[in-house]
Amino acid sequence: MREVKRSSSGSAPPAKKVHSFFTQPAGGSGAGPSRGTFDKDASASLVHYHYLDPLGDTPPTAPVELVLYDLDGTLIKPSSGAKFPKDRNDWMWWNPIVPKHIKDEIKSGKHVIVLSNQGHKAPKIRNEWRAKLPLISAKLGDLPFRVLGALEKDIYRKPNTGMFDFVAKLYKDRGWEIDMDKVVYVGDAAGRKRDHNNTDLTMALNAGIKFYTPEEHFLGETKAYPHPPDSFRPSNSPALQDNLPPVVPSNTPIARDKMEIVVFTGIPASGKTSFYRRHFTSYEHINQDTLRTRDACVRAARKKLEEGKSVVVDNTNRNKATRAVYVALAKEQGVPIRLFHFTTPPELAKHNNVYRALHAPADEPKRELLPALAFGSYTADFELPKLNEGFEEIRTVNFVWEGDEEQRKLWDRYLQ
Repeated sequence: MREVKRSSSGSAPPAKKVHSFFTQPAGGSGAGPSRGTFDKDASASLVHYHYLDPLGDTPPTAPVELVLYDLDGTLIKPSSGAKFPKDRNDWMWWNPIVPKHIKDEIKSGKHVIVLSNQGHKAPKIRNEWRAKLPLISAKLGDLPFRVLGALEKDIYRKPNTGMFDFVAKLYKDRGWEIDMDKVVYVGDAAGRKRDHNNTDLTMALNAGIKFYTPEEHFLGETKAYPHPPDSFRPSNSPALQDNLPPVVPSNTPIARDKMEIVVFTGIPASGKTSFYRRHFTSYEHINQDTLRTRDACVRAARKKLEEGKSVVVDNTNRNKATRAVYVALAKEQGVPIRLFHFTTPPELAKHNNVYRALHAPADEPKRELLPALAFGSYTADFELPKLNEGFEEIRTVNFVWEGDEEQRKLWDRYLQ
């Protein structure tokens, strides 16, 4: 019986102008052998190198098998024995068997592609890494070789699937079909004690492709890494329950007709601004991200109240002292003040932070990726809000996912 193939699909963001640093010929000044091409059509945050591109040939009738590799710690390692390479020449094969194994895969008709995270921003280090790629290709002889390198913390960086999606779209656009059931990804970041992280494993899981460590793939060793991985994913979190009511208590209207102040309290990326857009459209939005300081927020809130408008203070408002400023303003203006407490757990908030920065729908405002310090400082300073601070009412807001099924699939991935 003929095996059913999963169709390949993928999307990539529009191409941006690429820095000339990555588009000069491979054999340019100090770049090593004049061999291969650095593609100008890739995003500014994605390096795309290829030698003897097989996609220039007529597509075969049968789907092609892909073998995807991480680079450092999987195919190569520093020949100096250092943790990081000194220059383009400081490399050797991870194991002597590697080049023969790769050559055999290519000669058997499989396409070999490298997906590598490269986070160092120093131009010299990036240049040396870029110049290394033709040298690696040369050691494989006249065989096709393709490398993608993610330079920034964006959709291309593993565990995100942007590099794999780029490959899938590239093949589809060239008329080649990928045998998705036989795609293999080999990487050393699998969450073992000696590994720096597990982003190779989680990228493979996000993409729905098979994963092996180099020890399994090249040496035939047995699996020896945590599976499922020890990383956050919403559907695996006991803290996230879809059956929770969004707001407690829920027997009265969320917004009111009479003028008031509403204060939000919650960790960053807990859904506060989305909640405002859904439920408080007639209220003025007071937010320190746009106004920059708390004093500016207080001045803006006072001005709107004096104009007869209700306000929502959409900040973290993490402790009693911060909230007391708005309680005092309510007394000054003679209006009631209520508080909505967003109870999103820290791990989910950190996950949402990455999701909204990289994958938020087009109709959502663009959000920057917040540093880890933003979450740690909130947790350290947080004080549970109480009615005796001066609030007329305190309501709890549970995090409940809202979005379509495709958005949920992206959100329910390993993102960190």
